[in-house]
Formats: sequence, structure tokens, C-alpha cells
Amino acid sequence: MKRLFIGIPIESPKSARQVEVWKKDRQLNRNVLNWTTPGNWHITLFFLGSTEESAVIILEQLIDESFCEIQAYQAELRGVGVFPNTNNPKVLWLGLEDLQPLMAAYSKLGELLQQNGFSFDQKPLKPHLTIARVKRADNPSAFQSMLSKFEETVFDQVNINKVVLFESISTPAGPIYNPLFQKQLI
Repeated sequence: MKRLFIGIPIESPKSARQVEVWKKDRQLNRNVLNWTTPGNWHITLFFLGSTEESAVIILEQLIDESFCEIQAYQAELRGVGVFPNTNNPKVLWLGLEDLQPLMAAYSKLGELLQQNGFSFDQKPLKPHLTIARVKRADNPSAFQSMLSKFEETVFDQVNINKVVLFESISTPAGPIYNPLFQKQLI
């Protein structure tokens, strides 16, 4: 079994520099945060979880079929937020504006996954880039302050140019996201 998800890798040196500043913020770091390595930054489209290895070839075909006519484009990393809320933050994220060019393919892939017996989280897509997981919120007001300050900030323009089937491998040093298949957008 492989722990799989389908996502869009995000590269943003500008945003990574901003995250480095936040890592040194004394108020923010009174909380216990596990920062996501920029090399692991991605937008999750579908989390599939434990999946038979034999299903990888089918998943490749479904991704290819769904995204074969989608063009690469640029989107904005805009705003910062937390899930589920500032009183009980678990995830610190940057928002991604404009997944609209992908939505038809995203819907098609969701339908194909269901038709082929794959189960996945049915929550509506909220495009975000997880930059940290909150292990303990000892100073929640730091998140409120951060959100107020950076709520509408445009951090970068990023390329949306491929959809990837990732295997998530847990290690003591944190997860490794191994790309099993990449569909380049046209």
C-alpha cells in the first residue's frame, strides 16, 4: 500500500524568504510550529490515502485524461490564514488565488476517481499552501496579529504547470513527497 495524493507543486522563493522571517518572529514562535519545507509545498487536489500499488497506473491514466487540454498559467499566492480558526489553529497557510482554469479538469478527475472506486475527502476545495502545522498554540493572538497584517498581501506569482501523483512517505525528519507521475500542463 502507498499513501497517495494528487496535487500541484508550488515553488516560490519569495514566499520562502517571508516564511524565514516568520520563523524568527518571537511572538509567533511562542507557539510550537512544524514548518513545511519549501520543497514540499503543494496544493492538494485529492487525498487518496492508503492505495494499492497496482492502482498507480490507473491513476496516471485518469490524471492524464482529465488534464490533457489544460494550459499552464500563473496564479497569486495571496493572504495568510489558519485552519480551523484563530482560537484553535492547526494549520498555517498561504492562500492561492484563481484555480478557476483547473476547475473543469478537477471536477472531471473527481468523477473519474469515483467511477473507478477511489475514495477521497469530499470537502470542497479550498486552495491553500500549508506552510506550518501548529503543534501547540501557546500564543494564539500572534496568529490574529499575523492574519490582520498579511490578510491581503500578495506574496508571489507562481506557475501552475503540472499535476502530480505523490506518494507521502513518513520519516522521523518529516514527510517526503515522492512524485510517482507528473502531468505537464500545455
